[in-house]
Amino acid sequence: MTGLFLPATGVGFIGGTLVGMTGVGAGSVIAALLLIAYPALAPQLIVGSATAQAVVMKLFAVGARRRMKYGEMRLGLSMAAGAAPLAAVGAYVSHNLHAEVLKPILAIVLAVVGLILIVQSIWRWRSSRPHVIAADDPPALSVGLIGSIVGFIAGLTSIGTGTLFVTSLAGPLRIDAHRAVAAALVAGLLTLVVSTATHLALGHVKAGLVLGTCLGSVPGVLLGTMLATRLPARSLRGAIGGGIVIAAAIALARLR
Repeated sequence: MTGLFLPATGVGFIGGTLVGMTGVGAGSVIAALLLIAYPALAPQLIVGSATAQAVVMKLFAVGARRRMKYGEMRLGLSMAAGAAPLAAVGAYVSHNLHAEVLKPILAIVLAVVGLILIVQSIWRWRSSRPHVIAADDPPALSVGLIGSIVGFIAGLTSIGTGTLFVTSLAGPLRIDAHRAVAAALVAGLLTLVVSTATHLALGHVKAGLVLGTCLGSVPGVLLGTMLATRLPARSLRGAIGGGIVIAAAIALARLR
């Protein structure tokens, strides 16, 4: 148990601190680090355990941001309405995939998310034009459809409820960045609850791994939230993206 427990606590603390600083990567960072720390563990257990701990981490992240009122509830619920059912489908699909198939999928999705973070960071540094914000919220159907795509990816891999939700809201849907983060937290939390319940039913959750990770991620996310106003989040997001890409490359190299 100790061999499983201690590395998970370290993984949780590193991942939680980075998530608290930037608001993204709850699934991506933890899943990437778990892939490196536990290369022999079945990918379904990594996905399910990373999803379960992300619920706890997001609860604390939502609590830390409760004082910021951005009117995000309708957007978050619309996205969750599409994402939550497909998250359950994604979790079920992962159950039926062989480890030799799921691990490359997990690594590839990690690489894509990492590259998105890098591109966003570069674009924000180089762009001198203000972000164009939509005058009105997009239709609930459009938000739900995009949510369903992200929800399936999240259920399959435990990745995407932060980075991909925020990217789709602030990008093609043109929502203000602060509202996008707040809405993504609401949608992500609801989606992860459904996904975790499905993974639990399928036997994908390893209690020691979840507990060890949470013991590190909860104080980490609280520390990161306190540090968020003192550090350049744009640069940090790019660095996190680079780290995720490296972790994905290591995971893919180990498959050979």
